[in-house]
Amino acid sequence: MRLVSRAVATGLSVALLCSLAHAQSKSASNVELEQLKSQLQGIRQGFPGDMAVYMKNLKTGEEISLDADSVYETFSVIKIPIMATVLHQAEAGKFSLNDRITLKAADQRLPSGVLYTMQPGLNPTIRDLITLMIIISDNPATDLLADKVGRANVTSYMHELGLKDTSIKFSDLDWDRTWLGTLDPSYKNATGDKTIQFPFNKFSEAQVQSAFSQTIYNAGIYFGHSTARDVGRLLEMIQQNKLVSKPSSEFMLVAHKTGDGQPFIANDAGILFVRNQPVVLVVFTGHHRGETEALHDAVARVAALVAEHYGAQLSPDYKPQ
Repeated sequence: MRLVSRAVATGLSVALLCSLAHAQSKSASNVELEQLKSQLQGIRQGFPGDMAVYMKNLKTGEEISLDADSVYETFSVIKIPIMATVLHQAEAGKFSLNDRITLKAADQRLPSGVLYTMQPGLNPTIRDLITLMIIISDNPATDLLADKVGRANVTSYMHELGLKDTSIKFSDLDWDRTWLGTLDPSYKNATGDKTIQFPFNKFSEAQVQSAFSQTIYNAGIYFGHSTARDVGRLLEMIQQNKLVSKPSSEFMLVAHKTGDGQPFIANDAGILFVRNQPVVLVVFTGHHRGETEALHDAVARVAALVAEHYGAQLSPDYKPQ
């Protein structure tokens, strides 16, 4: 009886020690996470504009959110929800990723990607268009895909997933017409092949930038709307194969997707894989009052701090502020 009691006592002691060690480790981890949050908050507070940050380590569940539920202009980050909707509809049997779409002259858009340089008649597959939309942010590919699935359907699918603040309503062509029409009213209803001929040399850089800014903030038009948390949750669902089949999920995985309207906006969203830890990171900015280089530097520093926190080796030319 005495031996049994001693064995039980010893087992309890070991369990208690393990519990205490785990609690101490968790406490240390919480302290380090708060330190990271404080560092990110420091970047955000010093940023001349608005900034939202959402981070989640999908292995540990650690999460940081800074203004992550405010709605921002996404610019090209909205291409991730478009891609998810295309794959969702394809797996529902509405079309095949191998179906082809014939490019017309009217499908051209202001320089973005490569399709605007191609002659009408090219027949890329839907899979090709997704690749171009995500890897080089091709805007003609984006409008073709959004037309294919329907922008209202992208919005409704995101809402079905619980991403209630994510929406798309306007095309890239709508946006270009509004911007260019501010400078020259004859472009308010221009076709895509006319927009790429816009005579920017007739206007000063200040005029072009002012029209661009007015379109972002005062024209009632947008590329996409979302929050840092919504986009982060979408990336999490993609990484965990919760939307479509595993092969389709793997096809959708992107290291990151930018969305720029510089020098006013620079967004970035993706998944960092650091020491076998998938870490979702989304940074949205807006109303930036500074130069483009500083805008991109601030976003990059957020990513550097998060990557370093989880053990990544930063490049030798990285210099902390």
